Amino acid sequence: MRYLERDSFQTVAGALVERYMPRSTKKQLEIADVFRELYATWLVLAPIANRAQGYWRPWWSPGIMTSWMRIQSNRFHRFWLGAVPYDWATAQVASGAAAHITDEAFIAHAQGLLDHATGDTLRASFARYVLGSLVWRHASEAVLPVAREYHAGMLWSEDGCWLMAAKPFEENGAVWCDLRERPVDIMHWSAHVADGLLHIKMNEAAVQRFKESVRVALASDALPEHKLRHINATARSFHHFARYAFDARQQAQELEAWVWRRASRHIVQNTPALAQRYFNLRLAQWDTRLHFERKSYLLDRDVSEEQWLYLWNPRR
Repeated sequence: MRYLERDSFQTVAGALVERYMPRSTKKQLEIADVFRELYATWLVLAPIANRAQGYWRPWWSPGIMTSWMRIQSNRFHRFWLGAVPYDWATAQVASGAAAHITDEAFIAHAQGLLDHATGDTLRASFARYVLGSLVWRHASEAVLPVAREYHAGMLWSEDGCWLMAAKPFEENGAVWCDLRERPVDIMHWSAHVADGLLHIKMNEAAVQRFKESVRVALASDALPEHKLRHINATARSFHHFARYAFDARQQAQELEAWVWRRASRHIVQNTPALAQRYFNLRLAQWDTRLHFERKSYLLDRDVSEEQWLYLWNPRR
């Protein structure tokens, strides 16, 4: 616990809570104290997580996942996707030795934070970000030699472990799908292989969440600028994942037309000045290059202060 209790860690954790949860901090709500504990724990765990093989770090972009899948299928012809989901309801923090940490008191502290990791709240998703590399590292390291034996690719995060192989193999809990046979949902995307090439677009659930969020905003009694802010946030969240999937461009264009018909009628028509603040999906930047992220954003000197602070944004 000596690292966690250092003034430097506690000071930075407090500053991050003040930056990203100003109201809760100002009102001295209990949730601010929970996030302060989580931030301090993450500051300790993040450098350790950088040494975990196959770990899709929370500060890596979604382009890492789409690029990994493209390389596995297009270059190595691995068309079988295996998914091993992680169950946070039964999650336990491994012993210090298994987690590559010798401080058992810190392990016990992390175990106590697991109570915050279930559910659909911001606190739960953030707790999974923080603890994922610790809770599931031992399980992922057990899968790694099996993946190597079968010449399969492996990537894992706090949500689960994904394998891509030329043919399925026995692995505890793995559910296999042939991407050549039918599309498969993975995170916010839908992926399939046609003519030997991988195609990725946003899945139907993501599209419906987008539309429902817009409908809720427009049906609310909020001021026009607040409605537009909500719609823009929804569009940016969709674009955050869609921008790395080439086949999602057509979806974005269709959604843009759908959103604009409603936003122009209910918001811009009555408040024309707001048109300049509208986030247009059709004009948004797309990035379908292959991404090979640096191993660490934490200590690299060419990472700006703004970029570094954004790494710790629980809503990103």
